[in-house]
Amino acid sequence: RPALQSDGYLVLNRWESPAAGGTGHPHYELRRLCDEVLAFARARGVAAPGFAYTAIAVTRSFVGSPHIDTFDTAEQLAVALGDFEGGELCVESADGDAIEVVETRGAVASVDGRRVHWARTFRGERFSLIWYTTE
Repeated sequence: RPALQSDGYLVLNRWESPAAGGTGHPHYELRRLCDEVLAFARARGVAAPGFAYTAIAVTRSFVGSPHIDTFDTAEQLAVALGDFEGGELCVESADGDAIEVVETRGAVASVDGRRVHWARTFRGERFSLIWYTTE
């Protein structure tokens, strides 16, 4: 994608269960931790019990211009982790008249990636996990 920068970008396709990929898979532990975060979000009502996703984007130091995730078919879940300042997620309202600033640092949030959105600049090391669906 133009105007996108990151020190790392990995897409994990959805798995049916931890056993499906096997404990020897190089991303097994990361996937297991992502499952725990999703369970946490469901338990707190951030993610609906039936929330479904097709993949998880895992990024390190992601910097992108305002964009729309045109292939998304539903809201996303987002969380930012690491030792950083700034980096809040900004999402335009449906009519484009307002911008909602969403704190995802250490908190899971439900956002609509089909609206214009971006992460504010930050200092430090910032990782993000984005659960999204394209089906």
